[in-house]
Amino acid sequence: MGTPGMSLLGIGNRSDQVRVFGLIRLVGHVSEASSDPVRIDVSVGGFEVSFGAAECVVSSSPNDFRVEVNLMSHLLPNGPTNATVSVDFADGSRAAFPAKPLIVNNNTPLGVQVAEDLRVHGTGPIQPRVIDSKMFPYEKGKAKAWFDEIEPIDTPLSFDQPADMESAHRHLERWGFCILPERLPASLIEEFTADLEEAIESGRLQYEKGTSQRIHEAHRLESGRKIWLNPEVMAFLKSHFRDTPCACQTLTYVNGSEQDAHQDTIHLTPYPAGFMCGVWVALEDVKPDSGELFVYPGSHKSKRLRAGDLGLDKVDQDYSSYVIFDAEVRRLMEEGGYERAAYRPKAGQILVWHENLVHGGSPRIDREKTRLSIVSHYFAKGAVAYYDSRGEAGALELLPENA
Repeated sequence: MGTPGMSLLGIGNRSDQVRVFGLIRLVGHVSEASSDPVRIDVSVGGFEVSFGAAECVVSSSPNDFRVEVNLMSHLLPNGPTNATVSVDFADGSRAAFPAKPLIVNNNTPLGVQVAEDLRVHGTGPIQPRVIDSKMFPYEKGKAKAWFDEIEPIDTPLSFDQPADMESAHRHLERWGFCILPERLPASLIEEFTADLEEAIESGRLQYEKGTSQRIHEAHRLESGRKIWLNPEVMAFLKSHFRDTPCACQTLTYVNGSEQDAHQDTIHLTPYPAGFMCGVWVALEDVKPDSGELFVYPGSHKSKRLRAGDLGLDKVDQDYSSYVIFDAEVRRLMEEGGYERAAYRPKAGQILVWHENLVHGGSPRIDREKTRLSIVSHYFAKGAVAYYDSRGEAGALELLPENA
């Protein structure tokens, strides 16, 4: 009987592999196993849980598989700890991954309140690989987004740049989106556009010319990271969240997305509700019929839709079942009397939207017109970040100036 190969445990949703916060996904690979896994034992911070293999194992072949478990690190003591994961096999053998050292840091006021909510709700610190909204006390938890609890000031609807940050905050609270007072510098737009073209030509970033395909990972470009780190965006979000903002991802579009009207929160999901924002930057003047971004002003006050409540299973790449979600979004907009508005900004204009604002991409009527733009998503550090539609822990990066 051979000994299976056990990789090092890695953190699948953080760039920092030691200092952790929020919900983290531990991943390990097993190769050359002589029999099937039957049980996964996990220990961390004085807590121990056993799972059936089906709850934590993703198989790539009969002898090779991946083990995934999630840690609600809010519920672990702050400071150093070790995570251990072992596998019991059907033939009676047992193998363990090398212990994974972690340094836990969930000491923001929001993080502390989230931890208390999870304890009261009975959510444990060690969870299987699939995360679901029912693990979180959305209705009964005490942690709330302050901006969702206040009565917003009656601010006129506008797509123009405001005079100051305070005006931007008021517009976001009232209408679910705002424009920031300053634009992205033209020099940075030129730098990013050149870097993007080179990365596509070299194959480092994938894009099929002329399509509405989204380009992933453009923040790995030096100029893309500068956009991610935009000081005005970070300052606005820190004030909005009253917590440290962490970056999740970027999606870059050469052309309009033509995406159906949707809420982001079924895909990029925080607990507590409210602690995620999208930031959309125009990288050229957006022209009519180019597939403009559209929004439903005020729709952030509509009901939040979650996968389980709609009877939707977790998905990987095939979102065809989400026609149910699309239909429900349309119903909410019709019943609420929300009106759709196209957004045609100038190059460099920065739009921030509330996680629950309904938005999408208009049809590309003139397919010769581009709509170069980049959207980033950010969560509050103290929140739990996950992808409800996929059942995965959210990928977050604590940006250098906030580390």
